Amino acid sequence: MWYMICLPSLLCGLLVSAEDVRSRRVPRVWIGVGCLLQILANLIYALSANSLFLVLQSLLFAFLAAALQCGLALAKPGNLGFGDVTATLLVGLAVGMFGLRAMVGWWIAMSLIGFVWIKAWLRFDPQRDTRFAGRTPFAPAIVAAGAISVVICAFC
Repeated sequence: MWYMICLPSLLCGLLVSAEDVRSRRVPRVWIGVGCLLQILANLIYALSANSLFLVLQSLLFAFLAAALQCGLALAKPGNLGFGDVTATLLVGLAVGMFGLRAMVGWWIAMSLIGFVWIKAWLRFDPQRDTRFAGRTPFAPAIVAAGAISVVICAFC
């Protein structure tokens, strides 16, 4: 059950997703706590497996994913925000433990789930009468794609 090391990122990701849907903000404190707990879980697992490279791999993949997400946010301002970048960092720490195949699968899943999520949200927007009308929260798609990628890589 070594795939349980992903729980800190996924649980904090669920909290962040709920807050993103509710108020369109991603609390940096929750991201920070989740990242610290995930790094600690990664370190404990890597020490028990006698492979500290896994921690480095996780950190590098997470920062690469966050940098790529930041590039996408800067390419078209207004679509993705800094909260989406930090949510990507949080989930990237968990998915990064599984290697390159998991990261590629995560990005593919994120694009597919994100496309469906955006279309469904704009169609059935429960907040169309609020100030958030027309703005889709993207953290749930990031977290859901990360969970799917971890599950697929853990059992294949």
